[in-house]
Amino acid sequence: MTTATRPLTVAFLIDRWEPERGGAERALAALASHLEQRGHRVLAFARRASPGAPGEFHAVATGGWSRKARERALARALTSAAEAAGADVTLGIRHLEKVDLFWPHAGAHGRGLEAREAARQRTARVSGGIDEEAPEESPEESDGDPSELAGRHGLFTELERQLCEGGGARRIACVSPLVADELTELYPGCAPRLVLVPNGVDLERFNLSERSKRSSELRERLGISKTRPLVAFLAHEAELKGLPTLLDALVLHGASDVHLLLAGPRPLAKWKRRAERAIGAERVHAFESIDAAEALSAADVLAHPTWRDTSGLVLLEALAVGTPVITTRRAGEAPLVREKISGSVLEEAGDAHALAAALEHWLAKARSGAIDREAVRADVARRAMGPWLAAMEALVVECAAARARG
Repeated sequence: MTTATRPLTVAFLIDRWEPERGGAERALAALASHLEQRGHRVLAFARRASPGAPGEFHAVATGGWSRKARERALARALTSAAEAAGADVTLGIRHLEKVDLFWPHAGAHGRGLEAREAARQRTARVSGGIDEEAPEESPEESDGDPSELAGRHGLFTELERQLCEGGGARRIACVSPLVADELTELYPGCAPRLVLVPNGVDLERFNLSERSKRSSELRERLGISKTRPLVAFLAHEAELKGLPTLLDALVLHGASDVHLLLAGPRPLAKWKRRAERAIGAERVHAFESIDAAEALSAADVLAHPTWRDTSGLVLLEALAVGTPVITTRRAGEAPLVREKISGSVLEEAGDAHALAAALEHWLAKARSGAIDREAVRADVARRAMGPWLAAMEALVVECAAARARG
């Protein structure tokens, strides 16, 4: 592993420095803490930050008449602020004009937009009870008219091309082969600068030894007996990650004793209502947030029928606690899942019948006690956080050295 000859000043450039927002932000926060423990100075540049987030936070404020203008101004302001602070190396997750290490956790921006549109169209096509409400836009996409949104997305694509094809990024860390493949397809010139660094999972926190205790405690609080099947769905972007398809599949499955644990879908009230209409209020347990290790330990299966997920940390976490996963080919971690051993991978997103069949298979195995928890966990045994942190630190050091050489 490449090691630094001196402590570095590492600047993280991001919209919001809020680890609680999701997998990517949590992973970055873990990396920041690791770098600090290794003796490096970490600076976080963003619009705002959560109390207690690692590193030294520097607020970056920008203005502009349109969303596109504000986004371009932020991209420039983040880079300028890091340079003014004397950063040895910059790491960016958002679209910027230049950055030393680009970490496009969400993959190619255009591919993400395509997946969201496909998910929305599928929801709009469904009729007959559980999807009669029109899809709601996310807060980040509801402001401005369509032309402004197109302009903003056009800017992100422009900046992405500049980073990948124009040489604006020295190195590009890809969380999965899915990301590497689509960036290579869209920007062939970036291939020599791509590095595959799959995400790690905290195997100490997500373990088998505490599974039974965590499951019993959560089920007792929720009023679910240990004999009742429990399906978990943990994601913020409900449509993109396939919650409408899951609700359809539960209706098709038809069992009257299956409970559903929802954590994170936004807006929560809307998705809770839909779930209650689908299977009954007494079987729906919805939370803004929940301890993932506890929720996944209590669940018999994690349903993640996503239209797109470039990595899927929740899949790694479920496997780590011995919970099988049902996902689709559109998940970056899908190749990790062994069919009929640690889960099922559906060929197509939006296929409620295939999902219902997979649920029937895994819930039947759970009822009979036939799930081999050790075999499920084996799929992530080599995906501990340590190697991921070391690989990312090595890239940071490499980029700092390249920058110093000019």
